Amino acid sequence: MKRRSKKQLRRVVTAMLTASMVTAFLSGCGSSDENKEADEKIQIKVQYLCGRMNLDLESVLEDKFPNVDIVTDEIVGDPDYIISKEMEHNIEPDIYLYEGLYQMDDKVVADKFYDLSQEEFTNNFYLSAVSECVNEDGGLYYLPGPVYVYGIVYDKTAFQELGLEVPHSYTEFVNLLNEVKAMNLKGTEPDENDPDAKVTVDVEPFVPTVKWADMWTFIFDSYIYDDYLKGVDNALWLDNYQQGKESMIGHMEGAAEKLIRLFDDGILLPDFWELRAPVRTAKLYRYHTSLMTIECQSAQGYNERENEETPDNLHEIGMMPFYTSDEEDSDYLISMPRCYFGMTKKAAQDEAKKEAILEILNFLSTQEGQNLMIEGGGGEINLLKQSNLTDEPFYDEVRDTFSQGRVISRFNYAGRSGAVEGYMHSTTLDLVDGKITVEDWLKEADHVRDEALESKPVEEESYGTVKEMLSVEETAVVVGEAYLHATGADIGIVPCRASFGMKNRLFEGPITDKAIDCLTTTRMSAGIVAEDPNHVNIVTVKITGQQLMDFLEENEDTFVGLAGLDVEYDPSKPEGERYLSIKFGGKEIAPDDEFIAASVKGAVKSLPVVKSYDELAFRDMFISYLDSIGGELSGAPKSLKIVK
Repeated sequence: MKRRSKKQLRRVVTAMLTASMVTAFLSGCGSSDENKEADEKIQIKVQYLCGRMNLDLESVLEDKFPNVDIVTDEIVGDPDYIISKEMEHNIEPDIYLYEGLYQMDDKVVADKFYDLSQEEFTNNFYLSAVSECVNEDGGLYYLPGPVYVYGIVYDKTAFQELGLEVPHSYTEFVNLLNEVKAMNLKGTEPDENDPDAKVTVDVEPFVPTVKWADMWTFIFDSYIYDDYLKGVDNALWLDNYQQGKESMIGHMEGAAEKLIRLFDDGILLPDFWELRAPVRTAKLYRYHTSLMTIECQSAQGYNERENEETPDNLHEIGMMPFYTSDEEDSDYLISMPRCYFGMTKKAAQDEAKKEAILEILNFLSTQEGQNLMIEGGGGEINLLKQSNLTDEPFYDEVRDTFSQGRVISRFNYAGRSGAVEGYMHSTTLDLVDGKITVEDWLKEADHVRDEALESKPVEEESYGTVKEMLSVEETAVVVGEAYLHATGADIGIVPCRASFGMKNRLFEGPITDKAIDCLTTTRMSAGIVAEDPNHVNIVTVKITGQQLMDFLEENEDTFVGLAGLDVEYDPSKPEGERYLSIKFGGKEIAPDDEFIAASVKGAVKSLPVVKSYDELAFRDMFISYLDSIGGELSGAPKSLKIVK
């Protein structure tokens, strides 16, 4: 997140230059007062998954909508756990940018999200893209952000050299496979037993990996889509099936037969179930011992990476759709959104905020907004009717498919749990070999669906209890107290930053592994070594009172939890002036006071280390601390007084 001091400066400049415009912007939200303070702006909290949101989006939104103050909140840890707990306590943000929205329970989504179905900007998207987001109650509570688009990636250079034609129907694709096999082409790959030696292998026409269920789903869904998933009747069947009201029997027999036919026609082979992704990648791009695979637009980057040291070996590649029959318009691509976005009902209760957010969502439903949404944006494709497919030759064979909206999302047969897909993927070879009949295969899929719908989360072990939900600031002090228990230091220093501090809070209820792990990074919690092991190690350092004040000044836009000290903090004060009082042993700290402080190496890396606790994982440390206090946190730390 950008430093707020810079944001405030930008706001002042913006207010001076655009005072006359603010009045007219968003009805009921403007002011003619040129000295309008930042706290009069409409504050909008945007929550996003760690490493996903393009941080430029914050400044862009504030520049485009000068009457809003965007506050971003990065989800660190288990997002499903954090989001569910926030919703349970009614502290959810205003906007979510999160890829897991489609996996949330439809009833929870309907209860917590604002229905966008009547908003005009939803028409910017292809109908197939919007249909994937429709709730079981008919509401439209979120929209897709940029996506990975999967199709069949092929070696253009090899096609041209071999005189092969790009297929445009199912039969033509099967004929292409047979044509390549008949050529009896040979290539070379490294010997598995001797990397310096080469072995001669057959050049295969089509080598996808189906080792994991998601890639199996791409194939199955695309090839059966027209007859079993497309259209209103099929959509109603799927909706009822996901609720346990329908059966595979009587609807999906033909889909199972179509899957078997893919083996009969040579499109799928049992070997694909054991093929790792890096192997198929190397075969296509580096060794040229296959001509086609299944991949998204990232294939262009993979192609360049595989040939970075041997540019003369680089072939031109392209993408073609899945041709699922010989009928017209039976070509499809599969999409996997990198995030969805939507507004919470809580935000919509404030009319001015609701209108401001709808303006933002309208922007996110445009080319510019979609391109800005994801970190490193520009490589993703969006599902707008005015798509951002570039004029690169890579996309030549899929332009018509895309422009006609034949880009479908994956379907989830067990309420988005993936349980049915996992079962079908793992038993496909038994089905093809006749070890399972079509009827038994479908009946067992129903059974797996039923179990998924009835399943309840496994109850985790509890190491203690939080009697009253703590704020992020209060939790930071508790974490600092755990540092003190582990190290015997004088004070604990815990910045609220995801990279080397803590981000989330302790919610009311049992303190489980998830509750502990969400407080900090996975590396710290489980003791996983990072590239720089010292970055996440708990350490003790020498620090003076002056150095502590300098540290707080350096982190003026971030709350720093101070354990072992009595702190009075006023968040309404300007940055740098919020710590009203810091006492140690009942006395205000002085510049020449000396302390031993416990923290994370990455937070206090400029200070001399007294001791490094290399083997101490955060989770173990926190559990030990809970044991020392009897496993109960009754409320906010008494050492922290936050001025309301």
